[in-house]
Amino acid sequence: MSREPGMLVLALDTATAAVTAGIVRVRHAGRAAVLAERVTVDARAHAERLTPNVLAALTDAAVRMADLDGVVVGCGPGPFTGLRVGMATAAAYGHALDIPVRGVCSLDAIGVQTTGETLVVTDARRREVYWARYRDGVRVGGPAVSAPAAVDAGAASAVAGSPEHAALFGLPWCGPAYPTPTGLVAAVADWSARPAALVPLYLRRPDATSLQERQAARRRRGAPTSPTAREPVVPVSIDALTPADAERCAQLEAQLFDGDDPWPREAFLREIASVNNRYVGARIGDVLVGYAGISRLGRTAPFEYEVHTIGVDKAYQGRGIGRRLLEELLNVAGDAAVYLEVRTDNAPAIELYRSAGFTAVGVRRRYYRASGADAYTMRREARR
Repeated sequence: MSREPGMLVLALDTATAAVTAGIVRVRHAGRAAVLAERVTVDARAHAERLTPNVLAALTDAAVRMADLDGVVVGCGPGPFTGLRVGMATAAAYGHALDIPVRGVCSLDAIGVQTTGETLVVTDARRREVYWARYRDGVRVGGPAVSAPAAVDAGAASAVAGSPEHAALFGLPWCGPAYPTPTGLVAAVADWSARPAALVPLYLRRPDATSLQERQAARRRRGAPTSPTAREPVVPVSIDALTPADAERCAQLEAQLFDGDDPWPREAFLREIASVNNRYVGARIGDVLVGYAGISRLGRTAPFEYEVHTIGVDKAYQGRGIGRRLLEELLNVAGDAAVYLEVRTDNAPAIELYRSAGFTAVGVRRRYYRASGADAYTMRREARR
């Protein structure tokens, strides 16, 4: 049996809470037909669900991985960790199969399916939204990130994207809610052009700052500067921990918490596997230099969260890695209340938590059994 004409394309997106995978047949002049799609809406399951969704979509479409002619992937804007999962997966498929990978703006994958004057918004967390404006499916403003009150809605008469955030603009919601395989393929501007390098649309400035910027900020606060402060020399990436990371986490735990009941490998395996937890790691190249975990408390909403642990290799401390890990955990919690415990003599950690909105609400005597050290219980209040 001869193969149908047109390119067979794998469409992926993890820039929003939706983990999207679809198999699309792209025919002449960009006309497309979706053969299968699998979508899981879970902002904490990008790494866990993307590959199973791809495999399921291939099965539903009755095609093989080797039949693919190309990959299209949403490049954001979106949160760092989720976005990285989709783009890294797309690049890996492209490399393994020797097929082209095309990146598109994830907001375009929504906006291209709208008509008239439309505003597209998705959740940027931190009480902000990613947004862009469209006229008959063509972007005319953005993409950008800002508080809803600062969004330039222009002449928009409807809002697509996240229904929850669309409600903030007092306009009708028209959908779609998330990037779809149809939209991702339709957002490709020129199928005949050579694909450009994949570039993520983070929009926000990096959390890491230069030594000069940090010293200037300290001078503005009237604090002394440190001429010996260490500066990152290579990029640090944040992604989900896997069971393969448990041994390295245990090694770092022993280095950081010697005398305070450090967790063994088995404890990390258990916590990483729990469906109520989110564990992430900081890597420089392929080396895990930090880890952090948070757990959702309770069985029904409104949920609260508890930070389990944050640790950074002593050789890499002072580079803002701990702050980036904490911010990733707080992104998981969203606007919910968050608790944690910290040694009362751990001044750097206490300062970090206070800067993130935590306050001490109690003291747990001899919380660390091995050393007998006390711990503050700290809480970041729910944000309404």
